[in-house]
Amino acid sequence: MPKDYFEKIPPELILQLSPSLSTASLNALALTCRRLHTTIQPDLETRITPELARKLLLWAAAAHPHIVAKLLSPPHSLHPDPGLLSCQTPLHVAAKAGNLETAQLLLDAGASPASDWGQDEYQPLHLAVMNKDVAMTTLLLDRGAPLENGFGCDGGSETALQHACWIGHLEIVKLLVERGANIERSGHYGTALGFAVHGRKLDVVRFLLEHGANAKAYKPLYVLLVGGPPPPLSASLLYSAMGLRAPGSDSQLRQLLSRDVELPKWVGLPLKRGKEDTDGASLGVRREQGCCDGNDFEALECSGQSRSMH
Repeated sequence: MPKDYFEKIPPELILQLSPSLSTASLNALALTCRRLHTTIQPDLETRITPELARKLLLWAAAAHPHIVAKLLSPPHSLHPDPGLLSCQTPLHVAAKAGNLETAQLLLDAGASPASDWGQDEYQPLHLAVMNKDVAMTTLLLDRGAPLENGFGCDGGSETALQHACWIGHLEIVKLLVERGANIERSGHYGTALGFAVHGRKLDVVRFLLEHGANAKAYKPLYVLLVGGPPPPLSASLLYSAMGLRAPGSDSQLRQLLSRDVELPKWVGLPLKRGKEDTDGASLGVRREQGCCDGNDFEALECSGQSRSMH
């Protein structure tokens, strides 16, 4: 049906039809042309209940800042946070969509940059870092987004810095470190350096070492200890950098040895911290036996091939 057909419909007829149309149908009709929009909009406004306005705000946060601005202003005057625990907020939606204008509107209206969403407890800053969105990350940090709050269903598995190190976004890594993010906080891949090594992001590794990251830190061999994997449960960063697999149980090792295959030995390979040699940090794994200090290493014989880190 041509667009000019709607231009010819008398406004009085539209107003007579309006009560018999659903809100969705009335909105669709209003979108056909400017003339009908002008006629129908007042009726649409009266149909926006607080519950509907809340749904509209969440939907509009992705790509419609003009609607967000309208809903945040009188007569609706919505608060940008729903007030429910672990609920997705419009700021989560804006951060995930990369909509900087909407995020600014929501923050100006009092949206919290520290709201958790879902079982993984995602915060807007986490979503901005996942999107590699420097502008959104900067905005959220400027508005007080927490640096050290982690996300992950196994209890705060990653911080924004650790995730940025893993995906290798050096600009965001630098930004978070400059803002005071803790490079030695531990997550499921160890410290920030462990995440960078796990992601094989050499430029991030260099940056962290230049800023004092501990090259002697240990990295968990397993993200989750489901099924009770055998010890050792952690290894040096060099072990991870070489791409060696996690060691198996004694029975698995005996099976390998029974095949009469010579296993390569990686012993005493040094790991550097910046320009300082740290000879004590050699390729090895720590036995998980009660209390043990950082010098309690055992050289590991393992099969498999090493891969250089790129």
